[in-house]
Amino acid sequence: MSWITGNRYLSEDEMENNAIIIMSYLSSKGWSVNAISGLLGNMQSESTINPGIWRSLIEGSGGGGGYGLVQWTPWTNFTDWADENGYEWDDGNAQLKWIDEETVSFGQWIATSSYNFTFDDFKVSTRTPEILASAFLKNFERAGVEAEEQRRTQARKWYNYIVSQE
Repeated sequence: MSWITGNRYLSEDEMENNAIIIMSYLSSKGWSVNAISGLLGNMQSESTINPGIWRSLIEGSGGGGGYGLVQWTPWTNFTDWADENGYEWDDGNAQLKWIDEETVSFGQWIATSSYNFTFDDFKVSTRTPEILASAFLKNFERAGVEAEEQRRTQARKWYNYIVSQE
């Protein structure tokens, strides 16, 4: 199975393809299905689970806009690291590696009073996908447009999809 990527919005079938890749990658790193589902709920809102998408489909997004699975803002938060480590910008596995291994060292995860737990605790949590979608939104994304209920609903959808594939 290969990543589906490009500067466009993905269809449901294409998102499912990428979700399976994400599940396989992160579960091999010890992530819980619940945490992966919470992450996917956010990724759907941020990028349609597409590692090659720019915010509003505008390449460079004005220099400070978002890019990739989690819409890194500014995009150089990811792309500079990718360049330094020999990865293509739209490499979904590289983006997952950054999320899994670099989130804490880059200061991306900031625990809030509502979701006061570490990123390592998040990754293995068995709390509901909805709670973990909110935790990722508040502690990692800090999105301008939260659409929190939508992210929570999407997280449950991804949880149901993932468990149906096992």
